[in-house]
Amino acid sequence: MGLLPTLLVAAVLTAFHIHSRLVDLDKAMTQRGVAMARHLAMAAEYGVFSGNRAALESLLAQTMKEEPWVSGTMLVWPDHSLLFRGQPSRHLPALANGATWHDDTRVWFASPVSLETLGEADPFLDEVVTKSPVPLAWVVIGIDLRQKEVLAEELLLASLALTLVGLLLAVVLIDRLALSGVKPLLDIVASVQRISSGAFGTHMAVTAGSPELRELQIMVNRMSESLRAYQEDMEARVHAMTAELAYKKREAEQANFAKSRFLATASHDLRQPMHAISLYVESLKPELRGRAGEQTLEKIERSILSMVELFNAILDVTRLDAGVIQPVRVPLRIRALLRALAESFVPEAERKGLSLRVRAADVWAESDPVLLERILRNLLTNAIRHTTRGGVLLSARASRGRLRVQVWDTGCGIPVEQQARVFDEFYRGDLRGEGASGHGLGLGLAIVRRLADLLQHPLRLDSRPGRGTVCSLDLPLAVAEARAPVAADAAGPPTLHGRAVVVDDDPEVRDAVSRLLAQWGIEVQAFGGSKDVRRMLQQAPDLVLADYQLLDGATGLEVIAAIRKRWGQAIPAVVITGDTRADTVQRLAAQAVHALYKPVHPARLAELLSRLLSVRSRLDGEPG
Repeated sequence: MGLLPTLLVAAVLTAFHIHSRLVDLDKAMTQRGVAMARHLAMAAEYGVFSGNRAALESLLAQTMKEEPWVSGTMLVWPDHSLLFRGQPSRHLPALANGATWHDDTRVWFASPVSLETLGEADPFLDEVVTKSPVPLAWVVIGIDLRQKEVLAEELLLASLALTLVGLLLAVVLIDRLALSGVKPLLDIVASVQRISSGAFGTHMAVTAGSPELRELQIMVNRMSESLRAYQEDMEARVHAMTAELAYKKREAEQANFAKSRFLATASHDLRQPMHAISLYVESLKPELRGRAGEQTLEKIERSILSMVELFNAILDVTRLDAGVIQPVRVPLRIRALLRALAESFVPEAERKGLSLRVRAADVWAESDPVLLERILRNLLTNAIRHTTRGGVLLSARASRGRLRVQVWDTGCGIPVEQQARVFDEFYRGDLRGEGASGHGLGLGLAIVRRLADLLQHPLRLDSRPGRGTVCSLDLPLAVAEARAPVAADAAGPPTLHGRAVVVDDDPEVRDAVSRLLAQWGIEVQAFGGSKDVRRMLQQAPDLVLADYQLLDGATGLEVIAAIRKRWGQAIPAVVITGDTRADTVQRLAAQAVHALYKPVHPARLAELLSRLLSVRSRLDGEPG
């Protein structure tokens, strides 16, 4: 910065000096040429007058020898005859006193050769009459311009050399005088820049001669050390907090894993007797139909269904944790789905004196029908459970290119401070309000949220305490070309025919399954373990129903594989288990068997067995 003004001044002065010197060189060359031409003309006057050509040639040659700038000399007579030495001019203009012209790389100067005459003076006249002499010849001298260019280059180089020497001296003076005081400031600026970029602990040498700058350098070094110590302290704290958070995270993950394992283990122990009870109830229906105990049996069945819903909620959480639920989105007719779903809830709504209505446009949407039905079933269950008067509305309407499915109720509503938590697992809210029910584990809405996220259906809840609640689910509309045919409503389970092998280590479950299958027309062979199957089974069955975990250490999958291998047939098989642990759910999902989780609804079991036996009968009827 200090050199910029000096450099600018030096450049301007150098340019001005070179320009003025070049102008002076031009003037000097012109004056020199004119002077040499006049001098040569005066020297050649006698030789021209006397006609002594030898003297004239010697005079021309001597001039070129003595003057290095002269590249050619000529003597021109009025009759245009020439006498020259060196290189003559290619063209001669009209010669006059002081004529000058350029020819390629030379400049020419002309001067007349004439006899001097004295003026005649008349004492009686005021003026002296002088006659101009007539030129006898013309002397022409050519000066080489390349000599001028050489001088110009030498001048330019000398000027630049002087300028550079001056700048070098200026740099030396600045370094000695100015930079000796500025350098410590530059060191301080560089250190502060490194510190600002995160290089804490930067240290610079204390070299300032000024006490103030020296103190400033020392303070910057102290600040850098303080920042480095603070950084190390913060890094240690961050590492400690990170380690603590990692420990807390591991604790939370272990607690969550322990929770899921506890739920799976507890549900397994509870599912066994519930599974047997539900099958016993189903087998008692024909015996009590039309008798006094039929209503009591219906109440028992409703209680069992409530327990089944709780178990299914736990199973849904386990399956979501295991990641085995993969949605299959297909076009489906919303009105038919909502009406069929509402019909299954009409008895429960009527028992509470509630109205259950469906208002749905006859449109098509894209979703997984099984998962969507599970979401809506949980929402309807929750709405009816927390409503004591009024009713529940199930609606669907197109809105902004999407289909909005909503479940409205006139229940107790949800306080504002609880609305953000109702979709959390095991959160049941304040059950003291009117219409609240003590049933449930607080998993229904948590499953709704997780399934909605899995299907990528935006979920929204709006509620007013004392007025009611509405849950909204947005589905993408299906294009007309993608509309799938509506499946006909399934009739009741048909009478079944075939031979079945039942393998379960629980005697009550084994007896309940055997009695129910026998009522449906199936010939049953029941076994308590894999060893009994290998020892006592003598005929290939039409299907196999096996518990997953058996007391003898074998699994239902191993029993099924052994039976298929023994008879060399892909015998239809169903694994019925109460083990809902994530690894078990994943393992069963990866096998070529059907899996049902206890307690199994008899209607669902009948539908699955009917389908498997019908496929088995078609395969047996085909020619080999």
